[in-house]
Amino acid sequence: MAPVENWLLCNRLRALIAQLDEGPDDDALAAAWTKAERDVARAGCDEDADIALPVWERDADALRQLIAQWDAGTGHLPEWDRAVLKRALKAYRKRLKLARLDDESSASRNPLSKGESSSITGVKPPEQYDREIWDMLIAQGKLRDAGYGLLELTTT
Repeated sequence: MAPVENWLLCNRLRALIAQLDEGPDDDALAAAWTKAERDVARAGCDEDADIALPVWERDADALRQLIAQWDAGTGHLPEWDRAVLKRALKAYRKRLKLARLDDESSASRNPLSKGESSSITGVKPPEQYDREIWDMLIAQGKLRDAGYGLLELTTT
């Protein structure tokens, strides 16, 4: 089975803008734009004019505006990013569910009692996803940082 791609296009385009702001030599800038074009194609966004055109035309100002829209929540994230975030949140919920089931079926509980539900509210997120993905889910309000590397689902 092929490995699942767990990266966000919006963060790769942010890295391109940061590299442009540093002002390296022209060869490095050309390579960065070429890499961004490859990333847009790999993410399947080459048909989305709002995303592809600023990259193809190498228009840094238009790309900055697009990223500002994403940050402000007025523009939709690329379909690729939404799918990655959805998979990550699903993996987190599954891990939380398994931790709660394990806690509820613990040998320390009396099997003759009526039982009680688990008090686990947060778990460490799956490591197959980078921290940037969890940070994005926290920024969207879907998860909350509980400290000590644990994340909790929000109640909203």
